[in-house]
Amino acid sequence: MRQKYDSSVVFLYATGNEALLPKEFRQQIPYTTISSWRKADYSSYIGNEFRYFFDEAFEGAELKFNYRKQKRALIAFARSWLTLSVFLKPVLKKAGKDKTLRKKLLHAIECMKEHLGTEKTIKLLGITKSQYRQWILEEQFSCFDSSTALCVKRYPHQLANKEIQKIKKMLLDPELAHWPILSIAAFGLREGKIIASLYSWYKYAKLYGVTRPFSRKDQKKIGLIATYPNEYLHADLTELIVGGKKAYMSVVMDNYSKMILGFHIGRRKTAHLSLVALRKAIEVILKHPNHSHIFLVTDGGKENHNKLMEEFIRKSKTHKLTKIRALKEIQFSNSPVEAVHKIMKGRYLPKQIFATMKSLKEYLDWAVHDYNELRPHYRHSPRTPYEAYFNIPLKFDLKKRRRNAVVKRVKKNSCSKCIQCKLGPRLKDCCSA
Repeated sequence: MRQKYDSSVVFLYATGNEALLPKEFRQQIPYTTISSWRKADYSSYIGNEFRYFFDEAFEGAELKFNYRKQKRALIAFARSWLTLSVFLKPVLKKAGKDKTLRKKLLHAIECMKEHLGTEKTIKLLGITKSQYRQWILEEQFSCFDSSTALCVKRYPHQLANKEIQKIKKMLLDPELAHWPILSIAAFGLREGKIIASLYSWYKYAKLYGVTRPFSRKDQKKIGLIATYPNEYLHADLTELIVGGKKAYMSVVMDNYSKMILGFHIGRRKTAHLSLVALRKAIEVILKHPNHSHIFLVTDGGKENHNKLMEEFIRKSKTHKLTKIRALKEIQFSNSPVEAVHKIMKGRYLPKQIFATMKSLKEYLDWAVHDYNELRPHYRHSPRTPYEAYFNIPLKFDLKKRRRNAVVKRVKKNSCSKCIQCKLGPRLKDCCSA
């Protein structure tokens, strides 16, 4: 018997929308029947002009069909990615150095983001937003005449080659080898040699393989935070090696400025050692206008709690000094002075060999002077601990210096002679300066 088909099936073939029908059903229809449906001239049928009533229904059905198709494709892709991501993500990380791989990856992102969106796409591939933007810039404004591979005319906020060379020179300067990168950046800002963000300093330090190794990175400890100089002092002893034998250094520092107010070294761990360091600190404190009431924070060692120390504190007439014990009388630790010990032993003293106590004393005098008066501290950057302690203002306007540096850099980069890039219409009016 001859099979009969519903008019809706015939109509779908007549309008070219047969893809909306299941594939299994379409395979059951003879090709001759389909051909006759397609060849028929439906414009001669009476009432053909009312076909537009079905157009909206067909559009909705087509959208629903495409949605289901894309959903199945995305589910299949997601399942495949979960299986292969373990092997693909390590390969994609190499795109930062491999420009060919990066170009292919950016092309893949362009295709994927039309369906998933940019944020979901780069998250799926394990790429950060800043990294993706940087890759886009490098591809659009690639230039071999720039150290960052970006055209300085079209991307004028980047550091000039001369500035980068200054950064490299300061990072490799042996006289600053005991300073952290943050302090070197602040020193360059103070001297007006190079004004750049801290991110740029770390970026080029990594590029040139410059590291600042530290003795040990311990977990951060919570300490007191003073609001003005001489509010809290911290005193502590640390062990050193001189001539193959043990030696000790006692340090008294100001919590607010992080300045070393006094120190003393000796062969034995005694109360006299801590007392001399405290006396030296008091001599500096008396030069400061505010020294009415001072809290001295110490640990529970015998060198800090003895008759000599108690008698000295009791007889003090020029100031009021109250000694408190860390983690016992107060809940805070004595970590600020421990941080000073780490800086001395981790940045200044490594690779230094001292045969006598005299040579150690001479070196520590220089190191303390360098730490207090030359090396900017991160808390008061770009000021030094000495400037923060005595409230000595900078000799320049920090914001103005940074703003002028950016304006000067943009102007110079916009007017530079780029070897590779041709001048566009918007760059032809560049100044001659």
